Amino acid sequence: MRILLTGVGGFIGAHAVNWFLKNTDYEIVGIDSWRPGHVNDGKRLQDALADLTPDQLSRFTCFRWDLTHAFTPAIINQIFAGGEIDVLISMASDSRVEHAIKAPGDTWYTNTQIVFNLLELARQRPVKSFINVSTDEVYGDAGWEGEGHPEWDTILPSNPYSASKAAQEALAIAYWRTYNVPVIITNTMNVIGEWQSPEKFLPKAIKRIQFGEPMTLYAEASGNRTTKRVWLDAKTMAAALHHICQNVEPKLYSEPLDRPLRFHVIGETELSVADLAQLVADKLKKPLIKELVDGDKVRPGGDKRYALVDNNLKSTGFQPPFTFNETLDRIISWVAEQPNWVYE
Repeated sequence: MRILLTGVGGFIGAHAVNWFLKNTDYEIVGIDSWRPGHVNDGKRLQDALADLTPDQLSRFTCFRWDLTHAFTPAIINQIFAGGEIDVLISMASDSRVEHAIKAPGDTWYTNTQIVFNLLELARQRPVKSFINVSTDEVYGDAGWEGEGHPEWDTILPSNPYSASKAAQEALAIAYWRTYNVPVIITNTMNVIGEWQSPEKFLPKAIKRIQFGEPMTLYAEASGNRTTKRVWLDAKTMAAALHHICQNVEPKLYSEPLDRPLRFHVIGETELSVADLAQLVADKLKKPLIKELVDGDKVRPGGDKRYALVDNNLKSTGFQPPFTFNETLDRIISWVAEQPNWVYE
């Protein structure tokens, strides 16, 4: 099987490269833009490849291409030089929510153009499966209580980033219906792991607690409750993509099927950001210095809680390979031992 992975210098992308090469015999073709503003992209992929064997590395080819641009015949020839692509996994996106709030046009253009160009590639050079990696944020706030959003719940994005991801889904569905592109949509929770950008919550919390610095936590205006998330190991996300590639056959449009397959990839543990930070502090045996701020003032359109139901993925037999405690211990050890990893 040949897999085209986009955004291989990104956080989830690098984990996917590492997982697929270690746990399958697939040939992996990677694409990344290597834009200068992408923090740590080069080092992230370098680290992801560092513990692989020569045989595993021989199955990986990487190309530089800005996916906001249409594919040229030359780059298409390079991608397909080793044979046809069986599965295209579209995971490259700009996921910086605060950047999207400050520069919505930039995020909208980047994320919508990426998926448009990839769908056009799949239309011109048909694949067996097109997996569009999306987010829980397209559904909007899940409310403080309750089970969470089921598959195909109402799409109600709250900020420009989640709107751009909802647009990716909409265009993928349109190509599934109009051109028979074999689309599968995944929605993921808050992903954590090694090589995560330092502005993300968990690596920032680990570093600030480690060095005795205050940690800002987004809360209600009253300050009584901090935002809640379900935390998903990046390795589990990669394992879920592997499981879908191996066990799920896309369904093409036909009556009465009016939508493609959708799978929610969720973590096993839901914690508020305050509880997660306290758990990190306990594991590091350090005090947590909290600074509560009104989340709506810092991040307008921010959601207090995300929650998904994963009935579809469970029905295929997928089991997460790691417990949350194993994941957290591994990440804390890695972040604490990385003095050269960019910290802002």
